[in-house]
Amino acid sequence: MIQIWLEPSEKLKCSFLSKDYAESNLTFVLGWTLLIVAALTITTLRAVAGRFLPRPAMATWVRVLLVVLVLCGGFLTIYSFGKLSKAWHRKDWLTASGKVIKSETLLGGTIRPRVIYAFEAGGQAWVDTTDLQVPAFGNKGKQYEVAIDLVKEYPVGKVVQVHYDPNDMANSVLLVNPTWDIYGKIGLGMVLFIGALFFLILPKPRLVI
Repeated sequence: MIQIWLEPSEKLKCSFLSKDYAESNLTFVLGWTLLIVAALTITTLRAVAGRFLPRPAMATWVRVLLVVLVLCGGFLTIYSFGKLSKAWHRKDWLTASGKVIKSETLLGGTIRPRVIYAFEAGGQAWVDTTDLQVPAFGNKGKQYEVAIDLVKEYPVGKVVQVHYDPNDMANSVLLVNPTWDIYGKIGLGMVLFIGALFFLILPKPRLVI
């Protein structure tokens, strides 16, 4: 029989809702603060670097491309911060003991592991599926190797610790730590944002008469 933790009270559920709301707002503020600080830093550098590195003549399509890169970089940064915040918040979810009922490797466009597990929470039985947060990119050989190793690590019958959302017990995960690709996307977003903005706001070259 699967052992579970006590069902959370209504008061505890309300506290989780309040925490979700507060953390989502905090992530939004932190993301925008980071972008604003980066923009102010680039603007300051413009005043210095512009004296030695005037903006080269740009075609209209180049300026449009730079604007698109700034927007995409900003969106990717804030979006990835949101995913990072959710990963951090999962560490505060309630836990229960569960059992793997199926473990397999999915072959197709992306080779990924699929682990199906069952657990009990709130007096009910739940079944959920996870790909163990494997990034959906990389060469096929590496994807297959990672998927096979993870399927071996989670054989059928293995007892696992399940983290589940007390406000939505059908929402659960086995792994709560953020994956490296989230940090990579934050870094990529910042590079796109800062790099494109730098060239976009460089002063125009002065005409020498």
